[in-house]
Amino acid sequence: MLAVDLMLEGFLGLFGTYRTYIELIKIWGLFRGLEDWIMVGGHMINSVVLSLVFVHPKVYRKLPGKLGLIKGLVFGLFWHLFVLTVISLSALGGSQFMKEMLDMPLRDHISLFVLHVIWGATLGVLYTSE
Repeated sequence: MLAVDLMLEGFLGLFGTYRTYIELIKIWGLFRGLEDWIMVGGHMINSVVLSLVFVHPKVYRKLPGKLGLIKGLVFGLFWHLFVLTVISLSALGGSQFMKEMLDMPLRDHISLFVLHVIWGATLGVLYTSE
């Protein structure tokens, strides 16, 4: 557990998003005692699945730019906009959990954006198409 705390607090803690997510999960009583592990596992699974979407030839070729970095930045930006759209539509549909996500401090929304763009940029730098 210490390694998970160090990873999440050390990196994501700089932005504050991790703490907000954990507090929301605790408020709603989800995954009692496993909140840290669920955060790590869930984001790892999402990252792998979305990485597969990014490297799919039909997606990769349609992203603007010739450099992988630019393609990754655009992909991260699109992913963030998709996340915001889903959160907003869910909140409008009555999801209290998503309403609370939208009510996060501006700092947390900015950090969420920055982290999605960093994730996309990392994908773009690490992937080379053949």
